[in-house]
Amino acid sequence: MALTAFPGSGSEVEEPDWESLIPDQAWTGDDYESNAPWRERAHREWLRIVAELRENGTLSPSNRHQMQRLAVAYVRYDRATAKSFKMGMVLPSPKTGTPMVNLWAVEMRQADSDATTAEMELGIPPRRRGTVTKAKRAEKVTRAADKYIGVKSA
Repeated sequence: MALTAFPGSGSEVEEPDWESLIPDQAWTGDDYESNAPWRERAHREWLRIVAELRENGTLSPSNRHQMQRLAVAYVRYDRATAKSFKMGMVLPSPKTGTPMVNLWAVEMRQADSDATTAEMELGIPPRRRGTVTKAKRAEKVTRAADKYIGVKSA
């Protein structure tokens, strides 16, 4: 997959090479599974993240790696969710048969936590947007008292 640069606010952010980050096949324990759908999902999430940051005015090359971590966390969450629903939340232990929590459910919670942290760092949730936007400079207002004291306005 070729790297794509996204223009935004005078800066360009390169999309990660998903083929090198998410290999062709993954061992699922019983068989190999293609990772092509997960690479495509990572690409779509990247585009969505770029669009959101561009709209907020916070798209910057310095955020590239955080954006990559967010896209990967979304993919991890989606994959773990699919596996959890397919296999169930509680499985019998392979050796003893004792019920145990499915490790995909643990991965799902960890990916959710990682995504939440990355979203807050990037200011994606509306509640956190104000902490990452550029501060607007207040215009200097000249008052009558400033003229009396002799303060010069900028």
